[in-house]
Amino acid sequence: MSRFCRGTINFSSQDIQAFFWGLLSRNKPGESLVTKFENDFAAYVQVKKAIAVSCAKTALSLGLKVLGAQAGDEIIVTSYTVTEVIDVIISSNLRPIFIDISLGDGNMDPDLIEPKITDKTKFILITHMHGNPGDLDRLLNIADKYRLTVIEDAAQACGAEYKAKKTGGFGKIAYFSFNMFKNLNTLGGAMLVTDDPKLAADLRQMLTGFRQISKATLILRFLKAAILAWLTRPFVFTWLIYPLLSLIGKQRDENISKTLKVKILNQAELDRFNVLFSPAQASVGLIQLKNLDKLNQEKINKAEVLNQGLSKVRQVSIFNQQKSVKNIYLNYVIRVADRQKLISFLFAQGIDLSPGFVRACAYVKEFSAYAADCPNSLILEQENVYLPLYSPLTASDTRKIAELIEKYYETKTRI
Repeated sequence: MSRFCRGTINFSSQDIQAFFWGLLSRNKPGESLVTKFENDFAAYVQVKKAIAVSCAKTALSLGLKVLGAQAGDEIIVTSYTVTEVIDVIISSNLRPIFIDISLGDGNMDPDLIEPKITDKTKFILITHMHGNPGDLDRLLNIADKYRLTVIEDAAQACGAEYKAKKTGGFGKIAYFSFNMFKNLNTLGGAMLVTDDPKLAADLRQMLTGFRQISKATLILRFLKAAILAWLTRPFVFTWLIYPLLSLIGKQRDENISKTLKVKILNQAELDRFNVLFSPAQASVGLIQLKNLDKLNQEKINKAEVLNQGLSKVRQVSIFNQQKSVKNIYLNYVIRVADRQKLISFLFAQGIDLSPGFVRACAYVKEFSAYAADCPNSLILEQENVYLPLYSPLTASDTRKIAELIEKYYETKTRI
């Protein structure tokens, strides 16, 4: 019987060919391939300008600088986010003002923002968590009312839409992430987008002192992606990785979490990412961008199967489905009170689940100087479970996952 891993890497044989073609290209770095990828991406998001950079951390750092952020400025930010976002904000000498989330969609709750705004509040960072845009009308109205500069964190939402408009087009600037676990994977990298030609020119000027990424680094990233893609193939996972995880036993989630745990970064460590986006990455990006809508739609179709199956399980909370939103389901997240027991049950049935990687940052020890009361963020961090949702899975596989979760809670109810 096939086993289902918690996730896969989006990296095909086509991408491999594109990578080596770009790596061996005689074009000057940053000339035709990178420029074409930037132009094609800008057209996809329907903005005027796109600037490729090394990673989302660099994108946010550069974005704050180009927008004139000053030491002591406050920025409204969701408490439920990845720690690197807060690292960059603090390293930029800004003060994060944590806002709790709505458990209905995992995004910043607009009702809680206005009481936190002071005369020092200059920015609002709107994050589309897990590929699911929040209530942008209300968030943008608040930003307009208090003259806050809007930055869109679309790192997890490439291809998502709000009222038929792509994410990335709502802020003064926005950024997307292309790391190995995203739906558009260029072996690391990110894209800044804006409709302001002056900001775009200033951003491009900031890249002048950045160094070229080495071919050795790119090849190491390629090997990592290729190995992960191979290890998560259904046959390999079923007959090699799953038995190994079974031998590790109850410590497997702790060990995997330690391997994937995000380190809190200081400014010196962030400066390591001051490298240029490469032609090899752009070459892969051009291929993946053509397939992005198809990939997203496949995930949406499978998510609808999960939504239908899980909506009738009262012990499971799923995010609200809004007609005005196109959720691309970078991660399919549910919330359950007995997370570890559910994970153990489904693993015994051959389904490997993740307890997630997003933190309630208002409670992270390293950010204690900015602590705030954000109970929903803490609840979601402690109760969220990421269900498998990727290309090799069929609708039948997805339906099986929902049925097993329903079976687990039916059994518990009878007991």
